[in-house]
Amino acid sequence: MAAASTWQRLLSAVLPKGFFPRLYISSVLVLAAAFIIAESYVVHITKERHRDALASEWQIPGVQQVIATSMSTYLVYSVLFILAQVYVIFLCMEALAHRDVLQAIVVVVFYFVQLVYTTARYVAFYVYPGVAARLFTRDSNMHLMQVTVVATYAIALVALTVLANKLRKEVGWNVFKRLGADMSLHRAHIWRQILMMLLRMDIYFIGSFLVQMTALVLKIEAPETWLQVTVFIPTCVILVVGGFYALHGEHRRIMVAIATCLFLSIGYFVFKIYRVCRPEILGKPEDPYADARPFFMITIVVCMLLVTATCVASVMCIRNFDSGLKEAIAYDKMRARHMRMFSSEKEQDEEKAHLVPEPDAEARTRFALD
Repeated sequence: MAAASTWQRLLSAVLPKGFFPRLYISSVLVLAAAFIIAESYVVHITKERHRDALASEWQIPGVQQVIATSMSTYLVYSVLFILAQVYVIFLCMEALAHRDVLQAIVVVVFYFVQLVYTTARYVAFYVYPGVAARLFTRDSNMHLMQVTVVATYAIALVALTVLANKLRKEVGWNVFKRLGADMSLHRAHIWRQILMMLLRMDIYFIGSFLVQMTALVLKIEAPETWLQVTVFIPTCVILVVGGFYALHGEHRRIMVAIATCLFLSIGYFVFKIYRVCRPEILGKPEDPYADARPFFMITIVVCMLLVTATCVASVMCIRNFDSGLKEAIAYDKMRARHMRMFSSEKEQDEEKAHLVPEPDAEARTRFALD
């Protein structure tokens, strides 16, 4: 019984209250750990096949270069898949730290995008394989792992969508109790939560875009490399950090500037789509996007959609500034802190033990009326 009580207290400390929040967070953590193990094994198989290719009859210099470039592409995207699961765990822990389980629903969107990525990887390996991908056509371990990962993402996406719908109703009622019945305040809170989720997604996907550009495409001697390092990366960091700062403090001018920069950045991503798909490099040996093109196009489209959605959510949040939401959130935090300071974690039986002691059997017999 003591062990069960200790385990119950540990679960209460780690997981949020309620059946569906606990089930949702536990499922996400288990799935993230499973995907990290699976992608680590894919990385191991990729390295083994690259080593076998270098030691086999693939000794033509041009072919060796193509294989090395393709293997680097596969490894980079497998590492990005692993980092995506680490980031999912971070999102769940961050949601628990702020007692805001609604933020964990963004995992559903993450898993949908990851399902698209892994499906594109399966197509690139087994439907339209390139020179390097032909090394894996007869590899049963790689085929089994990729099929398993795609199927698990699909099943997890359906299950988490159902749980997220249940979670939305439960969290919605908690927000209603915390903020009251003012519908304008609830609309402002919903847009605030949407913008926070979009900014968190921007961190990973824009960072993923920068990693792909730096590791797979850009060269040290190219001017575009230094332009990205000195201008684009710092600008992205400033926009994301500034977005969180302006949202929490309701700084209207900063948010207007950020929304304007986000709107202008859509043109940059349209330009990158043209650069990736321009006719003069398609099918050429020096094509820098040879094996990375499907993944790179998915990343650019996702980033462009996210930036557009973030711009729209920023405009909606600007309209809701000075509506009383900032003060309501501050009051809710103060009330929660006050309740934590004066709440007791003792069991009900322990509390009874410190009250007036019950009379013993002899006293009850002596003063009995019957």
